Amino acid sequence: MKSKNKKYDVVLIGAEQDIIFELNRSKHRILGYFGKKKNDCKIKYLGTFNKIEKYLNAHINSRLCISMGPTNRRKLFLNRFRKKIFTYVSNKSIVSKDIKIGLGSFIQAFCFIGNNVLIDSCCKINIRSSIHHDCKIGSCTDIAPSVTILGNVGIGQECYIGSGTVIREKIQIKNKVMTGIKSAVVSNIKSEGVYVGVPAKKIKNNYKRP
Repeated sequence: MKSKNKKYDVVLIGAEQDIIFELNRSKHRILGYFGKKKNDCKIKYLGTFNKIEKYLNAHINSRLCISMGPTNRRKLFLNRFRKKIFTYVSNKSIVSKDIKIGLGSFIQAFCFIGNNVLIDSCCKINIRSSIHHDCKIGSCTDIAPSVTILGNVGIGQECYIGSGTVIREKIQIKNKVMTGIKSAVVSNIKSEGVYVGVPAKKIKNNYKRP
């Protein structure tokens, strides 16, 4: 895998604190963030979403970080600003040279990504998560802190894998699935919804992304 960590000026969609912390630590320069409205954070508010294109055109060396927020918005911005999208892999993670990472995905510090892993576009892999060999992660899926995904697992699009979840080897998980904190997935998940517990059982037919 080629390095994604050339130093850029970065603008954010939203002001998620762990992404701000990670980028500040990595020496990328955050120019500010776009959002529906200004919130109480220490980085500059650049305006509403309809001002993104004009801003990027005026700042030709900047990149747009979209690995947070609603999935429909991530997809919209990915298609609209493809040449300006920012992809990030922390230099404090252990990452195989044989992985493939889609445009707009963000891998935080202290993760382990094994051989032959495919992470699709606009995913967020949070701190201290482990994704072992031959796994596939669908687009716009978020992996919360300290998740363990064992070998040959397939996870669909727009999933949210809750903090501390363990997924057994060779498991297949459908699109739009959420797991609860410290759940254990030991059998295939064939329908969307919320799954919690040890072993994980379905409790809802759909979920709202955290």
